[in-house]
Amino acid sequence: MTTLMHAPLTCSLAARIAAAEGGVPLNTEYLNLRTKTLENGASLYDINPLGQVSVLSFENGEILTETSTCLLWIQSQSENSSFRRDPADPEYFQMLRWIAFCATELHKQIFRVVFYPEATDSVKDKVRDLAPLRFEVLNKHLADRPFLLGDNFSAADAYLAWFFVLAENARLNPSEYEHLNAYRTRVLSRPLIRALVESDRLKDRQMDQQIIPEV
Repeated sequence: MTTLMHAPLTCSLAARIAAAEGGVPLNTEYLNLRTKTLENGASLYDINPLGQVSVLSFENGEILTETSTCLLWIQSQSENSSFRRDPADPEYFQMLRWIAFCATELHKQIFRVVFYPEATDSVKDKVRDLAPLRFEVLNKHLADRPFLLGDNFSAADAYLAWFFVLAENARLNPSEYEHLNAYRTRVLSRPLIRALVESDRLKDRQMDQQIIPEV
């Protein structure tokens, strides 16, 4: 079975969410991202020289890195037709669009700096100032649909759901954006997602990883 190298509460949680919602079985190999050490004692650097997640490891020894790529592979394995989007589906490229949006506009452009210990408070505040425009784009898009691609939860929603798991820790509040705030409540209330988040918060404390600033 394919194994996900997973550091609790980090972006690899998006991959876990996608797998759970899509009904795709994965082994989970927990990782302390602070020390780059897997629970089996191995070093993440031996698997991904960049020392980052998400990482999928296949039985043939090959790996996939980058959360966006891992999400695409996971959704391609789903037998749930309301979750999976095939390349021939017109919605496929919309899914790619929103996965890319989450990866570049939210994850790397905002979280990467806000959660970077060496960044000064003034730099972090400037980066937080980027959020309102991105929230406006999402708010407008979600005005007439419950999820990013319409009526059904997708891999793109898994990525955006993860963003909102940590948005409060990053001091980002979408509450003034009516449709986006309703979306946040909707996705974080989904039973599978709620259970994964609770499990990750507990595992994070048990592993003493705690790389995410507390609220």
